[in-house]
Formats: sequence, C-alpha cells, structure tokens
Amino acid sequence: MSSMQVLLRRIQQKLSSVELVYASHSTWPCPANHRSHSTLFRVAILDSSFNPPTLAHLALATTPRSFVPDYDARLLLLSVRNADKQLKPSDATYQQRMEMMVLLANDMQDDDPTTNVAVAIIDEPTFVGKSSTLNEFLGARIASHGSLSGKIELTFFQGIDTLERLFEPRYYGSSEEMQVVLRRFFSPAGDNSRIVCARRVMDGVEGENEAKVRAVLETAREFISTGRVKVVDI
Repeated sequence: MSSMQVLLRRIQQKLSSVELVYASHSTWPCPANHRSHSTLFRVAILDSSFNPPTLAHLALATTPRSFVPDYDARLLLLSVRNADKQLKPSDATYQQRMEMMVLLANDMQDDDPTTNVAVAIIDEPTFVGKSSTLNEFLGARIASHGSLSGKIELTFFQGIDTLERLFEPRYYGSSEEMQVVLRRFFSPAGDNSRIVCARRVMDGVEGENEAKVRAVLETAREFISTGRVKVVDI
C-alpha cells in the first residue's frame, strides 16, 4: 500500500481529521526561516475536487493577497466527501488527484521558489466544517513551532459556482440558520475566515452569466460590504 493510500485510509476511517500529503518543508505552514507572528497568521486555501487540476486552479492558487503582507502559507485541499457529488467510474481516483495536486504544488514552487505550499486531504463536505477543522489542525502545527501568539485567518479561494453553493440555505437547514452559521464563519471573533471569489475573464470570450453572478453577489452582499468576501478577476 502506498503512503498516499495509507493517508487516505486514515481519513476515511476517521483516525485523523486532516492529513498532509505534501509540504514544501518540514515546518509548514510556518515559513522555512520563520520568525514569531505576534498577531495574525494568514493561510490561503484552494479547496477543490482537482479532477483534474487546471490552469484556472493554478491561477486561483497563486492569487496574491490584495494588500500587504502576503499570505504566510498556501494549501491545496481535497475533501474525500463531497456534499453534492459521488465518485464516478470515469473520475480520477483520490490517489490520482493527490498525485496531480503535488504536481500543481511543484509548479507553484517552480514559478516562485519561495512559495510556502502544502497538499492535504480532509473528510469535511462543507466550508464551515473545513474552517473549524483546519483552524484546530493549523493552530496545533503552528504552535508546535513556536510561531503563533495571535489568531489564524483562513482565506478560501473559489469560483462563482462554489460561492453560490456556500450561500445555499439547503446546506444549513434554513435561511435563518445559514445566516447564523455564516456570521460565525466570517466573524473575526469566530472562525475568522474569508472568501476570495474569482471570475474567469478571457479575451474574446463571453464572461460568466452576468445575471447569475449578480444574483450570487446580492446574496453575499452583507459579507461583501464588510470585506469578508472579495471578488477578483483571473
């Protein structure tokens, strides 16, 4: 059994909540030559099915922070449980996806050797669940290297379709419960998570359905106005 299969089995059997498949160095998410962070540790996360990784994934994963300082670390994340989809026979296996994600991480490092990136798997179907689990996992790793005396800030990169699902009440039980959960998800006093939503923009190609985009952004208006959701073009 390969090492990736072992990690996958540990997640599926709930022996662990998160497993690192690859990391750019042993102290990730702390920078290789890390110094103590006094207030905030920023981690950018691309959570996707990676079936397969694409140039759009690469563009998303390398999106710079809109203001300084940049993210302290980046994470390519695969959930082995999807809220909407089941693995089909024609799909890449989870091991194949993990292998491709490592290649994507290597591409990121080839483009910028200072990129502090890792690949991980998790068994959580929702962003709210991922945020809570990752906060605990990353907090323990960062603290073990003596590099955190403040709070973690997670920024999830996603496309419009994924943002639409984030603001879909059926995943929460009701619209009212969705608002309660998402306010905790985005609150600096709660999970302290952020969303960067990317719209694909290509010369000579009609953009994504603008009516759909406007409807999604209207639903997210409360959190866009507070800066917790940011829309960028790639």
